[in-house]
This record gives sequence, C-alpha cells and structure tokens, in this order.
Amino acid sequence: MRLKDITGAQQRLLRELTTQISVRLEGAFAELPDADGPNVGIRLEERGRNVVMELPGALLLQAANDPSAREALRVRIKARRDRMLFRPPPTPLPKRITAAPAPGMSRFGFGRDGGGRGRR
Repeated sequence: MRLKDITGAQQRLLRELTTQISVRLEGAFAELPDADGPNVGIRLEERGRNVVMELPGALLLQAANDPSAREALRVRIKARRDRMLFRPPPTPLPKRITAAPAPGMSRFGFGRDGGGRGRR
C-alpha cells in the first residue's frame, strides 16, 4: 500500500490508537521497500527510540468499521512498542563470592578491635 493511498480517516485512526497506548508514543505512516505490496508501514517513536513495523493493509481498512479489527491493530502496535522499549535485565552477579574476614581479624587493622580508621 502506498502512502498516497492512506486517507485522513486512517491517519486519525492511527493517532487515536497510539494515544490510547501512550501519550508520548508518536505514530506515522512510512514507506516500505515493497510499496506495491498489500502491507502498510508504520513508524513508531517514543523516548528516543524508533522502529518501522509492517501491518496488513486489509486490517487497516477493516479497522475503520470493525471494533475487533481496531483492537487487533492496537494490540499489534502495543506489542511492537513494548519490544522497542524493552531493556534486557542486567547480567547477574557472580555466584562464588568469598566471605568477608571477621572484623577483628583484618590484615590491615594491626590487631585493633575496630579495624579501620575511626574516631580517635
């Protein structure tokens, strides 16, 4: 589907769906490399990250009149946004951590009970 085939109603529909998902999410139609194909490209941008996703043009046409198709479109956009913003968890700490020496047995404490430098 070409960009010139996108109507104003479809652009409003995309704007409504993106604001339902997040106020900061911006969506716009984008040109796909295979512009003559049946799919339409949507560019999503939020928090400095962006992605272009591909949706079936028939689903977009059907979403204008059918609430279930509109919800299916919203779910697809939301899933792609969530994957775009996902940050992997940090790497786990090493499992083999040795125990700390007892407070009075420090090598550098010179045998004092307090250990390190404190009030004198």
